[in-house]
Amino acid sequence: MRVRGLFALCAVIGVCVIWAGVAQAQNSISAECTYAGQTSDCTDSWYPGAVTVVWDVAPPATGISGCAPQIQYVFDVDTSTRLICTATWSGQSLTANVPLNVEVSAPTATATPDRSPDANGWYNHPVTVTTSGTAFSGIASCTAPQRFTGPSTASTALAGTCTDTAGKTASASFPFRYDATPPALNVTSQPGDGLAGLTWHAASAPAPMSWVQVTRQPGLKKAAASVLYTGAATTYRDRAVRNGSAYTYTITAADQAGNVTHRTVRIIPGIRLLSPRSNARLSAPPTLRWTEIPKATYYNVQLFKGSKILSAWPTHARFKLSKSWRYRGRRHRLRPGRYHWYVWPGYGPQRDNKYGKAVGNATFVIR
Repeated sequence: MRVRGLFALCAVIGVCVIWAGVAQAQNSISAECTYAGQTSDCTDSWYPGAVTVVWDVAPPATGISGCAPQIQYVFDVDTSTRLICTATWSGQSLTANVPLNVEVSAPTATATPDRSPDANGWYNHPVTVTTSGTAFSGIASCTAPQRFTGPSTASTALAGTCTDTAGKTASASFPFRYDATPPALNVTSQPGDGLAGLTWHAASAPAPMSWVQVTRQPGLKKAAASVLYTGAATTYRDRAVRNGSAYTYTITAADQAGNVTHRTVRIIPGIRLLSPRSNARLSAPPTLRWTEIPKATYYNVQLFKGSKILSAWPTHARFKLSKSWRYRGRRHRLRPGRYHWYVWPGYGPQRDNKYGKAVGNATFVIR
């Protein structure tokens, strides 16, 4: 209620008569909002839940449009509007225009990578994830974009949040797999008589191995290069070779994340002893190796130190010497000195005693 000021009437003759003004009510319209048990004047701020609105019209009006005083209006759905109430007193009219923003729904958030996986659902290069959101009231802010550069892992995620204008928060995450490390690849070669043998061991983690490929230069049928094999094996034997010719083999290993490793070896097929190299000086019992002979079912290895001190019949193109052994009833030891060794291929059953031309002979020294 406002009180009109005192009115004064002063006579021209200097006599002033003063009387008290009559207190009159000022016409008014107001709206009160109740949210979470708290009541205050309605504002244009966002209410994050249902709101009850009550109009107050003073003094009582002779005509009202758009509202009913002292009646509760419940807004329990997403609302962004302006409430309008018009009241009339003895021909005088007044309109109130009150903003009301209510959000009862929850915002949503999404985490999105800047690109697709590199291979088979795996990333092998840095990836950036951006969080975005939607809300009835609009999004005020979101977590800044996040860039992942490692470490390698079979399961991880980048997460973020978004906050809307009503103050509500939503979260989202992007799960993914990451491996930027090329496979480990070890390759050994074994030339033979009309044979180039390859053995490899490939390993990868956390992404599993996918395949191994063998390429040869020169290739087959006068091609510059040929792919000889692709698969999951650990060995390859190339018999389409000529003794004395040099061949370059490239072994490529790839994991499921698309990481690739290359190894290259040069092989010259032919009949010869491979290791230890001639006149090698050794401090431990060596493994004797030689080229594999086609159709050979076994080999005869003989070791001399002045006289024959060992004869053995391995079935593969290698033989591991021991520190000591028995030969023709006598105990022999691999003592310091110079040793001479020979290898012959055997065919058919060993009892047939059928041997081919010697693979070769060489010496080594035990220190």
